[in-house]
Amino acid sequence: MHDFCFTIPYGIVLVCGGILGYASKGSTASLAGGVGTGLLLIQAGYLSLSAFGKRKNSYLALILETGTTHVASSELVGMTKKFA
Repeated sequence: MHDFCFTIPYGIVLVCGGILGYASKGSTASLAGGVGTGLLLIQAGYLSLSAFGKRKNSYLALILETGTTHVASSELVGMTKKFA
């Protein structure tokens, strides 16, 4: 399995989740977080897919995916410490 097989669909799910969060509760944080992160992951997946077609590596896509995961994970850890 290649990273773009998960990155692009997950980015679409995040975009849809951000839009649904905004539509149902009016949460601009949900809109910005979901759509922003989703579009970033879709872009990283597209870069990776393009590089795969050329039989090369996309280090920019790797950095974007890793950075996005790091930021999301650190936010999640920060949230769980608040409620502990």
